Amino acid sequence: MPYPEMEALTAALADRYEIGRELGHGGMATVFLAKDLRHQRQVAIKIIHADLTRAVGGQRFLREIAIAARLQHPNILTLIDSGEAGGLLYYVMPYVDGETLRARIARGPMSVSDAMRVFREIAEALGYAHRNGMIHRDIKPENVMLSNRHALILDFGVAKAVDDTETRQHLTTEGSSLGTPAYMAPEQVTADPNYDGRVDIYSAGIVAYEMLTGKPPFTGTAQQLMSAHVITAPTPVRLVRADVPEEVERIVMKCLNKDPGDRYRSAEDLLAELESLITPASSALLQSETGVRNKRTLVGLALLGAALVAGLGYWLTSGIRNERWLRNTGIPAIQKYAENDMADSALLMAGRAIKIAPDDSALNSLLRQFSRAGVLKTEPAGAKVFASLVGDTSHWEYLGTTPTDTIRVSTRPPSRIRIEKEGFETVNRFLSGFPARPLVLDSSTARTRNMVRLPGGNLGGALPGLDNLPAVALGDYRIGKYEVTNREFKKFVEAGGYTRKEFWNFPFVRNGKTLAFSDAIALFTDRTGRPGPAAWEAGDIPAGQEDYPVGGLSWYEAAAFAQYSGKTLPSIYHWARAASVGLTAFIVPSSNFNEKGPVRAGSGRGMSGFGVFDMAGNVREWCFNESNGKRYILGGGWNDEPYASIDAITQDPFDRSVTNGVRLMELVTTEPNLAKAMAPIPRGFRDYSLERPVSDAQFKSFLSLYDYDKSALEAKVEEKRTNDLGLREKITFNAAYGRERVTAYLYLPKRGTPPFQTVVYFPGSNAIHTEKAEGNLEIDRIDFLLKSGRAILYPIYKSTYERGDSLNSDYADTTIFYRNHVVMWANDLRRSVDYLATRSDIDMGHLGYMGISWGGTLGAIMIPVEPRIKAAVLYVAGLPGERSRPEVDQINFLPRLKIPVIMLNGKYDHFFPVESSQKPFFELIGTPAQHKKYILYEGGHFVPRTQLISESLNWFDRYFGPVK
Repeated sequence: MPYPEMEALTAALADRYEIGRELGHGGMATVFLAKDLRHQRQVAIKIIHADLTRAVGGQRFLREIAIAARLQHPNILTLIDSGEAGGLLYYVMPYVDGETLRARIARGPMSVSDAMRVFREIAEALGYAHRNGMIHRDIKPENVMLSNRHALILDFGVAKAVDDTETRQHLTTEGSSLGTPAYMAPEQVTADPNYDGRVDIYSAGIVAYEMLTGKPPFTGTAQQLMSAHVITAPTPVRLVRADVPEEVERIVMKCLNKDPGDRYRSAEDLLAELESLITPASSALLQSETGVRNKRTLVGLALLGAALVAGLGYWLTSGIRNERWLRNTGIPAIQKYAENDMADSALLMAGRAIKIAPDDSALNSLLRQFSRAGVLKTEPAGAKVFASLVGDTSHWEYLGTTPTDTIRVSTRPPSRIRIEKEGFETVNRFLSGFPARPLVLDSSTARTRNMVRLPGGNLGGALPGLDNLPAVALGDYRIGKYEVTNREFKKFVEAGGYTRKEFWNFPFVRNGKTLAFSDAIALFTDRTGRPGPAAWEAGDIPAGQEDYPVGGLSWYEAAAFAQYSGKTLPSIYHWARAASVGLTAFIVPSSNFNEKGPVRAGSGRGMSGFGVFDMAGNVREWCFNESNGKRYILGGGWNDEPYASIDAITQDPFDRSVTNGVRLMELVTTEPNLAKAMAPIPRGFRDYSLERPVSDAQFKSFLSLYDYDKSALEAKVEEKRTNDLGLREKITFNAAYGRERVTAYLYLPKRGTPPFQTVVYFPGSNAIHTEKAEGNLEIDRIDFLLKSGRAILYPIYKSTYERGDSLNSDYADTTIFYRNHVVMWANDLRRSVDYLATRSDIDMGHLGYMGISWGGTLGAIMIPVEPRIKAAVLYVAGLPGERSRPEVDQINFLPRLKIPVIMLNGKYDHFFPVESSQKPFFELIGTPAQHKKYILYEGGHFVPRTQLISESLNWFDRYFGPVK
């Protein structure tokens, strides 16, 4: 059974249905074969998932189903029963011996005649339903059954039943939906409250397109799909499949017009056109099977030429340029995109709107909220400028030739720009404004190939923890577009790089002792003992890895390769500028943090704002600067957590982890301030073996800082959302300080029964550097807690997400400012627990804590000040290297942490080293030895997910008992 409630439902229906095997399942329901005991026939029962049952409510669902049951048509699968039993909603249909249209399309495109026959039957069913006041809202191949060559539409009434307080876009994104992203009409995407049956015509057109070509016109993520429905012109059918007749293509493409007014007025009009295909006057289908190939080829070439220059302008010739479209679709869609941090999508939509009404005051006021206007210049001039969406570069819009006329770029996310000029390197950039000086284009030469030119300026540290470094005035420079590959590094090896002293210009200092050249070189061998990177074998590149980034390098090897190449390792100033740390939220999602291995250099992953690839993830990159005998290595690697991409990490220069790689830099001109940029940059370091916690009396005085008045919470549930994991509630309540409101997200599982065991979550430091919680909570990291039947409370702590303030680093310091923030974080957590205590569906006797990295190290403080927490999991935690005031210093709190605690850490963690950070943390914990546990895994600042899940669930099971 898919969930516990099924047993109750089966028992409740035992006198009417005998439920058998599962026939299929989706995001909304599971289908079972059953026997109708009253009529001795086979039927199909659809069981609505429990999360949707709770969200929709039985009364609304059954009302809509009852209305749909009145539909009686040969091409509509009749509903014969429905109800609510065992806490679940269900409805019953005749069992059809056949297959879904999805299964048929999976075998390949259909013949034109078969596709049009099915399309005609869909149109006939829609016409009948629309005449009877029913809109389907979710036409897709999964909802069309094929039986004896006839099409049957399923699930009338279901989509409307789930259209309650959730927005259409949210439901679709969550997957339990009113509409499916690949098949949604533009007016569904933009939540036009006045949409009508023409949404079904649009969806049916996409189904027809897919029957003919084998794929829908748009693909991608849910967000990309919905954006495409509103903005992007679909590729004409005949460009995908040349043997489709022109008349068939015309009908399908008319269904796909963005403006409902340009589609068929009704399903009856569509049906009339489809029926005309098989009349004697129109032999289109006959021609489709026997027509002249040469004529189709010429037409196809003509269409291809047109498509290459069409872009967004395609739709300007289709009747969209009118006031009705601007008011009902254009401006609402632009507003919606802008509000959801999709400014680039909003700007592409606005491009069409501006051509319709360039002087419209409402439109221009809206544009100023998410875009900037200006002129883009290059040196030399005459370069072509194109723009695309940040997350979808399959379509580029031509903006002009430099110096351009006034153009617009979006602010969040920025516009993705491509600049091309023959004989010069192509420039890729993110732009949210216009540079004060022209962008300099480099000539295409061997020297500049795959090097990206960056403008100089007053460059600061720009990385969390190094934010206060004094700026250094630096000139233009170039940095590698990609990380150094195995193929490139092999040239160094073949040139005798490991034997030629002229490439090794820095003393080999290890544990305070200087090694001789021969002794140091002997350490730099591959897995088989031959000279080369630690990731190589037998002195050579692993098979098939030639164009992957080289890994397993010490800092000394990276510096020697730079000398051999006539370049240098970048300083942290140069590296941080190229990495565009401020755009991390848009870079990391497409970067390689997959725990499996590196990806090929040049694969197009994770572009920085300056067009440099894989600076986040893939392999870590050695920089020149020293810190207390270590060297900086930045960007994080494929086996690190994503937030490692922006932290100033140092490692032993002899460290040869397989994740350690290199990217090179070169100066454009002589750099007078290079020595300043390359100078040592010390990081704080504490020797905890020499420190002692404060006395009990002194600690007791610290606790008064964390007290607050138990004033009214005035809690409010702002919204509820369901998905495959369960129900998410967004809650706000009064903070313990100032007049602020705290937001918290409460996730309730779909399995188990209340009251739920609950885990309070504290995230990693990426929460400080991310401006918006929605879409960035990364709940998938800990979704296993929900799957186990436990609830999760995720407070939005002060300084994180929308509650961001002037605190921009998770590093501890001795300021009152930092101390006050620690107290506020503790207050936020305690007020969140206060809220949980008001709910009857939460088991306050089994309350856990889970902290990751920043949240792990702060767990040392959060848990002792909140006695209602009974067990904890600390993931990649340790003691900080920086000093803080004693009242917020972990060393003073850990002895007072006495609940069951498990620590899960990586052996090569560069944030929290084993000996100086992890072990002192664990040893200081005051929990009795039999109730605390420390596990060390092979890896860096991460734990293998399977182990994280296993150990975390086992720990909570041990101290809370299994979920009921």
